[in-house]
Amino acid sequence: MLPQRFTFILFSWALMVTPIVETAPISTSLNRRIDQTISAATKPWQDACVAAGATIDQCSNVAVKAFTSLLEAGGPCDQQDGADAMIDLAKQLNGNAEMIRLAQIFAQQPRNSPSKAQVPYCQKAPKNEELNGLFHCQFAGSDFSQFSGDQTGNIPLGLSAPVSPAGSCPANPSGPVPDGEQLNTLVQSPIAASDDTGPSSSLPDAVPDSSEGEANPDSAKPGAAPITCGAPSVSAQ
Repeated sequence: MLPQRFTFILFSWALMVTPIVETAPISTSLNRRIDQTISAATKPWQDACVAAGATIDQCSNVAVKAFTSLLEAGGPCDQQDGADAMIDLAKQLNGNAEMIRLAQIFAQQPRNSPSKAQVPYCQKAPKNEELNGLFHCQFAGSDFSQFSGDQTGNIPLGLSAPVSPAGSCPANPSGPVPDGEQLNTLVQSPIAASDDTGPSSSLPDAVPDSSEGEANPDSAKPGAAPITCGAPSVSAQ
């Protein structure tokens, strides 16, 4: 066994001769994903659901299925379907207005993006009229020059030109949502008042029946002029 003093000297010498390795800086230009704490998107709705008299299981079953739709693997209309289910339950609870309001905001929450490309918009009409004209925002860190997927949902249902500003939605018409943040902490109304956010052009007065559900043919037209984000009146019954 080596004497303690000799061991200390040997260790000190090893430190002196060990080469210094510099860590390469991490590139900030990596095409990284944008994600969020998805359960936070439905937490206020779930609280309002329990307060309205539903059981915890009733509320959580709907909430979990809804916020799971925000994951990268979610289909283009899964988020809207989740918001429809949230409103269905609200209507079973005497049309709870707070649950409906929060479901309308949830329908506009940005979704996770695996490659920073914008997430396509749903191309079928919602089941509940309270969701007519609503579509999700994008996160601010998105690449606004491209969409993911097969390019059939680059324009929201009912519109004939790209959303402007890019990444905005009826609840937040001034622009996209900061990366990872929840829309339910940034806005109170599912449709921003035009006098608070500047003028907004109107969306169509109605969208096709959910039985039709085809993609908007105008969405494929090249060179369409952007329009300002806005939405028709939304009933919260």
